[in-house]
Amino acid sequence: MKKLLILIFIFLISKASYSQVCCGGGVYDVAVLSLNKRALFNVGYKYDNNLGVWDSDKEWRKISQTSYQMTPAFSGAYRFNKEFQAGILIPLVINKNELPGLPSDGSGIGDVVLSGRFEIFHEYSLYKDKGKILTDKKTPYFAVTFGMTFPTGKSDEEAQSEVGISGKGYFTTSLGLSFIKTILKDKIQIGSDVNWQHSFTKTYEKYYGESVPPYERRQGERFNYSVTANYLLNFYNSVSFSLGGFYQSDYSINGTGISNSDESAFSMVASYTWYPKTYVRVSPLIKWNIPNTGYGKNATGTVLYGLNLVYYLENLEDL
Repeated sequence: MKKLLILIFIFLISKASYSQVCCGGGVYDVAVLSLNKRALFNVGYKYDNNLGVWDSDKEWRKISQTSYQMTPAFSGAYRFNKEFQAGILIPLVINKNELPGLPSDGSGIGDVVLSGRFEIFHEYSLYKDKGKILTDKKTPYFAVTFGMTFPTGKSDEEAQSEVGISGKGYFTTSLGLSFIKTILKDKIQIGSDVNWQHSFTKTYEKYYGESVPPYERRQGERFNYSVTANYLLNFYNSVSFSLGGFYQSDYSINGTGISNSDESAFSMVASYTWYPKTYVRVSPLIKWNIPNTGYGKNATGTVLYGLNLVYYLENLEDL
């Protein structure tokens, strides 16, 4: 009986400390649950300061305080079993513009995102071998990720001006892979996420509220990537640093690609996380976007500040 109690204690402590670093600590996707968490609720805030504009020749012109965007958002996630979890993101987009001759502000609900993860492997999972309970120290965390974005925001079809845009206007699906490996237990982790996004064709009959001859438009195929390093300072504090970006192929109108409308960007993200309790997380972050191209406003040159407050519903049962 004594040996059983000791084993249960080690099991719970190892999972609790491990969860502080893995799954849900990434700076790109906070709505991810570790194995001993049943659900989470997150309230986030982003402040995105555009540092310039793209001119008609696709040249970047740096102009201080051109415009900025504030995005309060709610997200949640729920773990159904050991393999499957799902999440939702509901953003509110608030735009401000300091350019003369244009409206100064606009706001609205952004594009709602549903996401899911099918987890094939978990780090440090327990298994039996010849009647003994052992810990798997070799297998990394590995999951297939998928999702759909709904065009609930106001796009350039219905918005009266650029400052009123709160969404892309396209149904978008995504499919990807997520990988995490601990280099030093309870100290250092390396993770990588990649995904492919496909946008469906949208028929425009209006442009900025004005009637136009109907035409079809579609975003190019998009590939996103990121590599993240997490370092656990102690049980209550950790820091993360990520490198990431995307490449998106040419837009198309009525089935014909628009030459030189492809987009790409590279970014760096630094994040600090404080765990006052095992079920609470506070994460400020800063993101630097390095501009490359910006045909569709995906890759504006910006500095973004963010803050996430996460509350977990814990589940200490073995799923």
